[in-house]
Amino acid sequence: MTLDAACALVLQNNAGVKWTFSKRPGGYAFGSIYVNDVLVEAPLESGLLLIRNSTTGRQRWLCATSYEHVDQTTGRFSGETKIDAATLGFQAMVSLPQDLLVAQIEYRFSVDQDLSGWEVCFAYHADFAHSWSGHVYPLAEDAKAIAEHPLTYVGVPSVLLHRSDFSLALLYGFDLQFDYLNPTTWTGDCGFFFTDGAVPPQFRVGKDGLRAGIEYVFPLQLIFSRAGDVVKAIPSLVQQWIALNQFAVEPLHVRDAEEAFRLFIEGRRSTSLWNPGIGYQLEEGDPEARFVYMGEQPLSAYFEYLLYEMTGDPLWRQRCFEQMDFVLKSQDTDLASLNYGVFHTAFDLGKRVFDSDDRGSNVGFKPDLNAYLSRYLLMTWRRVKDHEGLDRQDWYRAAVRAAYWVLRQRNVDDGLPQVVRYPFVYMERPDDDTDKYFHKSISSTPGRALPAMPIIYAITGDERFNDFTEALESFVSRDVESHCRFTGHHPDLPPDELEEASIWGIIEYWLDKYDRTGNRECLARAVADAYLSFLWWCPKQLSWVKNPTQCASAEQQHYLQYSIYCYQNRKVQCLWRLHEHTGDPLFRQLCERVLQGLFWTQITEGDLTGATHERIADPWLARSDYGEPEFNSLGTIYMGEQSLDCMLQLLEMGRISEEFFG
Repeated sequence: MTLDAACALVLQNNAGVKWTFSKRPGGYAFGSIYVNDVLVEAPLESGLLLIRNSTTGRQRWLCATSYEHVDQTTGRFSGETKIDAATLGFQAMVSLPQDLLVAQIEYRFSVDQDLSGWEVCFAYHADFAHSWSGHVYPLAEDAKAIAEHPLTYVGVPSVLLHRSDFSLALLYGFDLQFDYLNPTTWTGDCGFFFTDGAVPPQFRVGKDGLRAGIEYVFPLQLIFSRAGDVVKAIPSLVQQWIALNQFAVEPLHVRDAEEAFRLFIEGRRSTSLWNPGIGYQLEEGDPEARFVYMGEQPLSAYFEYLLYEMTGDPLWRQRCFEQMDFVLKSQDTDLASLNYGVFHTAFDLGKRVFDSDDRGSNVGFKPDLNAYLSRYLLMTWRRVKDHEGLDRQDWYRAAVRAAYWVLRQRNVDDGLPQVVRYPFVYMERPDDDTDKYFHKSISSTPGRALPAMPIIYAITGDERFNDFTEALESFVSRDVESHCRFTGHHPDLPPDELEEASIWGIIEYWLDKYDRTGNRECLARAVADAYLSFLWWCPKQLSWVKNPTQCASAEQQHYLQYSIYCYQNRKVQCLWRLHEHTGDPLFRQLCERVLQGLFWTQITEGDLTGATHERIADPWLARSDYGEPEFNSLGTIYMGEQSLDCMLQLLEMGRISEEFFG
């Protein structure tokens, strides 16, 4: 560290990060941070630490009164101040690791007696010279304001902040070794706040009071990227985060893939969730879930026809045909209907009716699910035709009718609405505001439809599906990926619901297109999206949770729990394909860890053998639906969705040997 002519202390590293600290009559302030000679934000001349009255909002910046030289990349600042009757002492160790666009700040502070009403805030600038957006999944995406206390269910404990054009982006968060956000200790008393142009990005602690006798330690990181666009910036940030935190995939071995597959097949053969002539009940344990999921039934049929091909067991062929034939009954085949061709996506086993109610919370037809349904109807039709010479044209025509219905739902932005409202034929029509029941929703991420359309085009040869794919791809690039905002995959929640599952459908699409075209931009987009998803995953074993937490993530915005979700996407397979295309062992290791996490949630005996629990942990006790909240609770059990999706991917990846089937 050097002293320049303006009496400022300068810290810099080899990668291009320079931090110029201001020296004022009142002491040292943070000053200016530069990345490759570009000023990150307006200089902070007021101090190094911010305290805030949590009742009145009054703020005080504290300057450091002393400085200790360590080396040219590291310095330690310290000071103290009187707050009410307490003395607050603090230190800020600032270091710039060589060869990374990174700054680290380790704060230490303590009070000599209990202090209430004041919280300590950590910010790296105060005023704004630029406009910023913030992301912290699952709490806020592409947000101009974030106010979360306490933080919960985040993955990598960093907030993504960027200028609108991604000319500068950064991760602001905790050192991975820190026991961050632990609800059983003071670290759980942590929030994050940001309002573009008004409140600088800041972590806050002490809302519930600071206690004497505790040395509070907050190790924070600033990781920068000047890559210039989202596709380059996200990998740059995540790769640096991995290097800085020495992230490694933790070993976990529950069982081999073939043993997990055997459990699933054994349970599926005998489970009471099978309804002859209809299909499998989706799950067990949720009183609102006594339905057969038509939306994924063709995938189930496809999977079981593969089993028939491999084993010759007529049971699987019979169940495949029964499921295919029954799903056709859920289609609107009235030529005069506005929704001719659409499939209802559920069959209520109690009422014995088809509906698209999705637990009664988001009623309407689902274009994304209908595209998914059409894809697997056609794939099963082709498989049966190729294997047996049996041409079930009723399956084919039903799939095409549904795909045409999806095309007709296109919004003006070229996206697909998550839900298309339909007249309430199953419940009383409200007296007012009826228009809301007869419109298409805003567009959400087409995580099922985008990868489905090229397959539908390849099987049918209809150019309309190819044209639609191109328009949908443009929507995704412009309105989804450029905002890092993936929404609407869960059909029982609103179209703007933040969730992780749909990103893997988009990754699948880019990998498929890369395989078809060899276009490196497609692979780059797949990698960027995968790294973005990585930010949403828990990166380590949380200290207060017994169940495995690494690679788990919040399922969605309003149903908070940690899941190893593989939900109507090719998540596992995509990770493996990313490894094959890039050679990066991280993707292979993540693939194996996700698989073992799924296997960890498997049932190993009884009527539901082979099925998987909906979650792997509940670290912040959000789930109290069934019984007392518990960090290690597992929730309901699925014979479909993630369990079925996982097993199909094992077959597609060649992880189940021919010898397994005899």
